[in-house]
Amino acid sequence: MTLQPYSPEELDQFALRLLDLAAIMRNMASLARENGIDDLALHDKKAQEWCVKLAQWSHKVQADLEMRVVQTRAERRAKSLES
Repeated sequence: MTLQPYSPEELDQFALRLLDLAAIMRNMASLARENGIDDLALHDKKAQEWCVKLAQWSHKVQADLEMRVVQTRAERRAKSLES
């Protein structure tokens, strides 16, 4: 895996892609519900595995970001005390 730097804007774009996928699934659920379709056969094993991995990855990245925020704030406080 290669680390890629992401700006806040790129994080937003990534989040919007995920929201678009969620919206597709929600629309499918509504369409099925509105048309009396009780079930839809899906090959979901891989998608479910990806969701688990994506959730784990998201939590790790969030923890990494929170640690970086703490470090950045500490550095700013140290610099302000030196002044």
